[in-house]
Amino acid sequence: MPFNINDYAKAPLKLEYKIYFEHYSGQEVFDILDNPELISEWYLLAENVQLNSSKGKAKESFTVDLTFFGHITEEVLYKSPPHHYVYSAKGDDFPIDGYIAEIEIITEPCDNKGVMIFKVYYKDVLNSKFKRIIPILFPVINEASINKLAEFIGGYKVESINHGKLRWLSY
Repeated sequence: MPFNINDYAKAPLKLEYKIYFEHYSGQEVFDILDNPELISEWYLLAENVQLNSSKGKAKESFTVDLTFFGHITEEVLYKSPPHHYVYSAKGDDFPIDGYIAEIEIITEPCDNKGVMIFKVYYKDVLNSKFKRIIPILFPVINEASINKLAEFIGGYKVESINHGKLRWLSY
């Protein structure tokens, strides 16, 4: 059965980032993204990462301590190396409902260059104190983090698209 993000994401696409990379194979890029211990090296809000025991569990998960949002649990929902990786993020202080991230790696036939596409889907911002700031803060933090990630995977060009609408900015 072919991969379909709609099997995992029940929310609209809000953010999309692309890193064009070279000098790395798709598998090497996938291995970097699949390593939770590296998250704090490139994601600006990540302070600490703890691997959760996967004994008796069907899915991998890990806990990330995020500045502003406390402990969140990221659970791997789908993994198909070196092409797709999908995970959810939840936490008591994480104000984003229905957060799903999709990572797709597309390589050239020579497999030493390609594009990594990082998509973020979510339903809503739950906490009223964050409703006004998340639509502005989240894309900026993620874009800065994606630029930092580009350094790890041989990125030479980064693109970002904000699919979300800032409705509250309309007066």
